Amino acid sequence: MDKQYLFINGEIITVDKKDQIVEAVAIKGNKIVATGNNDEILNLKNSKSETIDLDGKTLIPGFIDSHLHISMYGTNCIAISCKDKSINSIDDLLKKIKELAKRTPKSQWIRAWGYNENTIVDQRFPTREELDAITTDHPVMITRTCGHISTVNSNALQIGNIDRNTVDPDGGKIDRDTQGDPTGLLLENAHMKMFSIASFSDEELSNAHKIASEHFAQKGITSIHDATGYGLSNLNALQTDSKNGLIKQRVYAMVGALNDAQSIVKHMVNAGIFTGLGDDKFRIGPVKLFLDGSSSGPTIWTRDPYTSDEENCGIHYFSQEEVDELFIPAHEKGWQITAHAQGDAAIDMLLNTIEKANQLYPRENTRHRIEHAGIAAPDLIQRMKEQNVIPIPNPAFLYEYGDSYVDNYGERAECMYPMGDYLNAGIPAAIASDCPVTDYSPMRGIHAAITRKSNSGQVIGENKRVSLLEAIRMYTLNGAYASFEEDSKGSIEPGKFADLVLLDRSIIKSDIDVLPDVQVEWTMIDGNIIYSNTKEEIHL
Repeated sequence: MDKQYLFINGEIITVDKKDQIVEAVAIKGNKIVATGNNDEILNLKNSKSETIDLDGKTLIPGFIDSHLHISMYGTNCIAISCKDKSINSIDDLLKKIKELAKRTPKSQWIRAWGYNENTIVDQRFPTREELDAITTDHPVMITRTCGHISTVNSNALQIGNIDRNTVDPDGGKIDRDTQGDPTGLLLENAHMKMFSIASFSDEELSNAHKIASEHFAQKGITSIHDATGYGLSNLNALQTDSKNGLIKQRVYAMVGALNDAQSIVKHMVNAGIFTGLGDDKFRIGPVKLFLDGSSSGPTIWTRDPYTSDEENCGIHYFSQEEVDELFIPAHEKGWQITAHAQGDAAIDMLLNTIEKANQLYPRENTRHRIEHAGIAAPDLIQRMKEQNVIPIPNPAFLYEYGDSYVDNYGERAECMYPMGDYLNAGIPAAIASDCPVTDYSPMRGIHAAITRKSNSGQVIGENKRVSLLEAIRMYTLNGAYASFEEDSKGSIEPGKFADLVLLDRSIIKSDIDVLPDVQVEWTMIDGNIIYSNTKEEIHL
């Protein structure tokens, strides 16, 4: 007989239809059995019960991050982080690369991530020559914080067969000097192709997944929607590492890749499977494409030129006809479809395809998605509502990149990740971090959704704010809805999985601006503690 646990004296945010906040909850095995006041839950006590006093702290449903890259984040953890506070200049970074090169066997890749030329003292990317001066025995790749741009050394260019005669790939650019030679800077599809070449071993991936899962658990993340990285082999590694317990979180896996996603989409659509295959621990999600670039690059595809560059509307990967040819058959065969679409022109393109698919092959409850949906103008939001489309916005981007959004997109920045507009339209937007592009802490994303403040304190689109409870719903139940799992998780209600998170204080009674500092005391999945930060040992 499963043991029963009674949690009392808490601030339990249920995220039910009435947004009830209750005192107590009972769980048995891996399920929630009851919620209510202390007396109601204590009345359930029997010889198999254990009572746990929450001391007024907040208990919430486990966070669901609806778009992150677990493999990318984990592999970044075994690389150089340019977000490290010790790296403030190109010289600082070159010293780190030199140190790593000394202990790395020749011909093995040296990688750095999280580079941001806008925040580094030098205000530029390292050059190929600077990287070559450190090492020509190793291929070197430094990936920008957005994950869409990199700079590499000559060894890497040689491995990638890139020279002055190499043609720019569709949807990408190889930067060149005045003589036409590659500088080492690769944008969009040029970067994606190089990124796929700099692949990882199975052992490296498993180690990366274990590290990432542990880090996510520390922030209360109990479910992830993995947004792909390294193709079908990566999908297999995710499933394997989920099954063997290296990945603790429930996984909803998008099907695609950073490079040549169209081939993978075609293959999977023709394979005879579709969205939903799997179980409560690992499930196949939507097929996914990249339609445009990075919001902070900036390389997103916009209907009107950038405010910062009147000659530039960004980069797009496909024509409308190509997207239709890939996605309409996927819709017909039962797939949920989605795409990285940041600019308003990219969002418009994806909505065109979804509208055609729904008209040609009507079916109920498609819940097609838009990853990021960056510049979500009112006309696009109306079309999302009409087609039952779920946007997956990243409000934490406003904190890290908001000032550059205002510089590059002007007034359009106020329409970026407009949580309040989605709420008013009745659209169940699901918040995501897009880790490792920005901080994976749900509290950072919730704070940004509530305040819409950049890290300089600038408020961007004040009327797009949402409340604390609304933001929590977007990070829990709406995420479950985006993966067709709202009946089993996303709220604290009887019959749902005991995926719970205890915070270190009452967040209802706390000042909004302390939210990013709120810590997780423990994280539970299926009634089992997978992370604990408490001094006392937890027996669950």
